Amino acid sequence: MTVAPTMIPASEVRIGDRLRTRSGLELTVTRVDDVFMGRPEMLAFVEDSEVQWLKMPALGDNEVELVRRPGYSD
Repeated sequence: MTVAPTMIPASEVRIGDRLRTRSGLELTVTRVDDVFMGRPEMLAFVEDSEVQWLKMPALGDNEVELVRRPGYSD
């Protein structure tokens, strides 16, 4: 079953979630930094893998595009 991309609050992102940035890049979250650039209201989602390194900042109360969540079958 394929799950259509959906918007979720940034504060609900979990390790393993696959997100899409505004520019269309995708990352699988391997780490969540809960303070970004000294701003406690900012989060940063990081993929640090053999495939890529990418960081996506977001305000904690904004929505982000969830492409896939572990546990859902494709």
